[in-house]
Amino acid sequence: MLFCLTSMGAAQDKRFDFSFNVGGLFTKQSSGNGIVQTATEGGGAFGTIRVRFTPRHSFVFNYGRDKNSQIYRFIDNFHILANISEYSSNYMFTPFRKGRFEPFVMAGGGVLRFSPRSTWVFLPPIVPGNIPDNIEINLHAAKQTQLAFDYGFGVDCRLPHFSRFALRLQYRGFLYKAPDFKIDATSGNSVSFFTGATSHVAEPSVGVLFRF
Repeated sequence: MLFCLTSMGAAQDKRFDFSFNVGGLFTKQSSGNGIVQTATEGGGAFGTIRVRFTPRHSFVFNYGRDKNSQIYRFIDNFHILANISEYSSNYMFTPFRKGRFEPFVMAGGGVLRFSPRSTWVFLPPIVPGNIPDNIEINLHAAKQTQLAFDYGFGVDCRLPHFSRFALRLQYRGFLYKAPDFKIDATSGNSVSFFTGATSHVAEPSVGVLFRF
């Protein structure tokens, strides 16, 4: 699909570009089944390839890698350090250009793949005011892929004297089912991380775009 769309873009005066972006992850708290689920603030990077069909209408492919700790609070406080891989695509609309500035909005979907690295349980301090104890444990957390809807907006600012390059400022939001890493009774554990809730991640970012 990428090859075909790139060929179509090339047939229209090579109207496509690549961007590399870095940003932060901010997860909204959700809850269900007596579990409160959120995540630490994290960060990562992602790349995009955009194919322009007209000056206003484009299609974008995204791949990203992020990292944070998924947090589950009920009897104890569990943290799962995880890598997050993003595979998504978007329709992008550019309403106008003004000078060096080119604003855009976008919406689409894809998947987020959560890959656990380690699991920690944070125990309350025995003496009030002390730092909580934390212990690494094995709950047999498994990789999990969740469907995601994403949306966003931003602006490209062409750099003076470098017409092929632009600075990109953007915000993206993701809606997806909160991961549970398949931790439940069927995995031989006495705890379950399943909330059944929809989670939201906000990702403001900055990047560099190259047109070719």
